[in-house]
Amino acid sequence: MIRSVLYLKPLPGKDGGLEEFFARHGVLDRALSLPGCLGAALHRPPRPGDPYLVTATWIGESDYQAWLDDPWRQQVTGELGALLDSGPGAGEGGALYTIVASAGGETLAH
Repeated sequence: MIRSVLYLKPLPGKDGGLEEFFARHGVLDRALSLPGCLGAALHRPPRPGDPYLVTATWIGESDYQAWLDDPWRQQVTGELGALLDSGPGAGEGGALYTIVASAGGETLAH
């Protein structure tokens, strides 16, 4: 299994807009609807203006690549980009990590 990690830095005053975007578009549910996505989360930073964190757990890299290539995701990337000071462009994603140890109910694939 792998975990994708993506930081999204909203433009000043756009923190709520980022959360509203995720809710309105059902971004996390959309990711979860794709084969190979085991879970996804949007994390709010403790201090306004700091980057948000988006994480997701995937069975494999090809599953994450399918998310990056999803035409729906590419359609909404422009709207997301208008809210961000820094973050992904079209077709870009975050960092990937192989999960080598876990607790709390995740099962590791070897």
